[in-house]
Amino acid sequence: MAELRPQIMLFVNEYLKNGNNATHAAIAAGYSEKTASSQGSRLLKSVEVQQYLNKTEQNLNKDLRMMFADDAVKAREVLLEIMNDKAAQHKDRLVAARDLLDRAGYKPIDKLQADVSTELNIKVELPKGFGADADD
Repeated sequence: MAELRPQIMLFVNEYLKNGNNATHAAIAAGYSEKTASSQGSRLLKSVEVQQYLNKTEQNLNKDLRMMFADDAVKAREVLLEIMNDKAAQHKDRLVAARDLLDRAGYKPIDKLQADVSTELNIKVELPKGFGADADD
């Protein structure tokens, strides 16, 4: 991937920061307000910009996962505390236990049950001379 100009890298960073609004990102990156919409659209069509955008998003997601890893451990500890707290209400202990199991991959399969009933009215027309009319 070729090295992008700083202005284009700034556009990508602003694009990710503002919720994927290309026009606002172009303005924040220093493009003219008059041409920001078309510049943003043009930049997003560029293969190099798309590659940089994807790489930057992947790095952000990786960083966020690392940041939340510590929080996840703390959240698990809180759930364990509630679940094991004999003084806590039973419903709270049950919810904590269920949440721990769900997050560990032991969530039960949701079942859907439907009772369906209907009435069928079938009308059959028999040809003349068949059935009750046969004796006529």
